[in-house]
Amino acid sequence: MHDSRASRSPAAMHHLPLMVRALVPREMLSWALISVTLGALEGGLLGVLVKNLYASVANDTAVNLAVAAVSGAPAFANLISFAFANWARGRDKVQLLSWLMLACGLCVFCIALAPRTLAGLVVLTLATVAARMFWSGAITLRATVWRTNFPRHVRARITGQMTTLSSLLIAVFSALLGWLLDVNEPLARWLWGFAGISGLAAALVYRRARVRHHGRILKQELSDARSEPWQRLIQRFFRLLADDHGFRRYMQAMFVFGSGNLMVTAPLIILLNDQFGLSRTAQVLITASLPLLLLAVFVPWWARFLDDSHIIFYRARQSWGFVIAISCFCLACIFHWQWLLWVGSVIYGIAFAGGVLGWNLGHNDFSSDHSSALYMGVHVTLTGIRGLFTPVIGVLIYELLEAYAPGAGRYSLVLPLALSASGAIWFVLMARRLRAIQTG
Repeated sequence: MHDSRASRSPAAMHHLPLMVRALVPREMLSWALISVTLGALEGGLLGVLVKNLYASVANDTAVNLAVAAVSGAPAFANLISFAFANWARGRDKVQLLSWLMLACGLCVFCIALAPRTLAGLVVLTLATVAARMFWSGAITLRATVWRTNFPRHVRARITGQMTTLSSLLIAVFSALLGWLLDVNEPLARWLWGFAGISGLAAALVYRRARVRHHGRILKQELSDARSEPWQRLIQRFFRLLADDHGFRRYMQAMFVFGSGNLMVTAPLIILLNDQFGLSRTAQVLITASLPLLLLAVFVPWWARFLDDSHIIFYRARQSWGFVIAISCFCLACIFHWQWLLWVGSVIYGIAFAGGVLGWNLGHNDFSSDHSSALYMGVHVTLTGIRGLFTPVIGVLIYELLEAYAPGAGRYSLVLPLALSASGAIWFVLMARRLRAIQTG
């Protein structure tokens, strides 16, 4: 639970130690550059690319499963994050983050060069998954850096500033790529190449970043590594969930809630193309760019709430935004209300703004400084598990419904809606229990 602090106003940002304030510009620049790379890796954008430009190289089911793979890659790639957390113990976080950014940029080059053939579809899919695996490692290490560099009472706001800038760049760049897929597909290839170069530039910039108390953290991690080899770290993964009851319940609720959210995008892309016949630009805007643009607008609002609230209370409110958004998508598809797709995209973006902050920082309400990476590793690994199968389940449900009756695939969003609503109710019950404990 958060401790009370008097300095929660924006003015508190100006009273940070000089070193802390000096760390922010390089963080902002490096994450801005890598955001261009991430814009080219956005799941909604690549799902639209696969569905529209590779439809003729394989049968519909294979192409739709590829859509599930590239749109779900940001989530299921997190399965490897726990390995990254172990690998990084006692190693220079700045250098590792730089190498991971470099690897992401190289993977984007592979996407830019992938031909419009079956082999090209395989290359694109594998490069997307690899890039997202590298990025999951970066996210895991970034959690330790941000927790160390930025004090708790302003961490969400600083994170919010970087997330706002990042989401704006990802939104604009993914929208530009989506538009080029409609009007000049060869030029889009060059822009994917530019995104790869931006990843290389981000790596170069970040190599000179600093981490507060880095030596002390590395010393503690080396001590942990000697006392806990890889096998014991895996045991620690399960022991953490067994011993920390609050975190375990939070992860259980997140698993149900997040499964619904991760199941939406792949079948939605297929529905937008097959049953609505929307342009590539519109598909990218609805599934990727518009939500990211709204994320940039609403992150500061959610950040103030998260700075003053335990993650359980935060999720008990924020999660309902996703439920409303998925309800809009579901109803729009069932009744073929195209206008409601745009409403759902806007609401999804508002909810997504809060979701990004909660996902990156929520584990800190349960962890200590030296255990932050472990908690984040558990969190993102569980995200990867649900990301591995939920997009595929969403696509298979669509395929089964279509096989049963052509057009019945429009009901495929009912299951993700039910899962998200169940998770949101779970958060509310947890918040009531925590409130009772605090007041009792």
